Amino acid sequence: MALQIGRAFQDGIDELLSERGAAFAGVFIVYGLLSSVVWASLSQAFTELFLGQLPSDAQVNQAAMAGGTPLALDLPLAVAGVGALVLLVVNEALNIVAIRAFASGDREPIPDNVGRRLGKTVAVAIVAGILTTIAVGIGIILLIIPGLVFALLFFFVRQEIALNDSGVIESISNSVSVVTDNLLATFVLAVVLSVLGLVLGGGFSFLPVPLPPMVLTTVSTVFSSVVSVFSIAVTTVAYLQATESSYTQETASIGGL
Repeated sequence: MALQIGRAFQDGIDELLSERGAAFAGVFIVYGLLSSVVWASLSQAFTELFLGQLPSDAQVNQAAMAGGTPLALDLPLAVAGVGALVLLVVNEALNIVAIRAFASGDREPIPDNVGRRLGKTVAVAIVAGILTTIAVGIGIILLIIPGLVFALLFFFVRQEIALNDSGVIESISNSVSVVTDNLLATFVLAVVLSVLGLVLGGGFSFLPVPLPPMVLTTVSTVFSSVVSVFSIAVTTVAYLQATESSYTQETASIGGL
């Protein structure tokens, strides 16, 4: 069965409105808010470190600059840095678990098999993410278009890793193959999801009524988190359609490595 855009979005909406979707939306919102706090704190710590190296006569605006980041806490640079690294790992784990849950035929909100080999899978996903990000970044720096093409070709890498236990190179290769076989549909899907994320995640900045920075950041984070869950559901459904497969891995403990 070829990738059907309308069906993918309809199934994605159904998943988002289900008990499973609500559970993941809640988890991703909590993660998004925590991530915003940690990254804002890290940014503030770097700003304070930089300003501290300047001559005293150049530090007039130090307090205003260091204190102008919404949600930032006064954390030591090392603590904020470690927190950011931990959150990157948690982000990959959440994505893997969500993909497996949305691909599962089990109607339980969190199926038992979503934690299968999670440690190894997250490690593979991180390495693959680094490689694909470098490739996309180089492509964008060179001529922009190659970077966007790479981003499209790598669209299903996480699904390959989460559902098929694919390795780094294998997941990238298989994603390229799936996308090229469904190029137009994948392109439309990626564009719609990207626009949706931009509009709901950053559209509040253009409201005619000004909002306090903290409120604006919080609201944007909440909506971005919900859109992320929806995007994972839609992309996973689309992947299953394009590969004509179903997720039927053996059940394992949710904490299994």
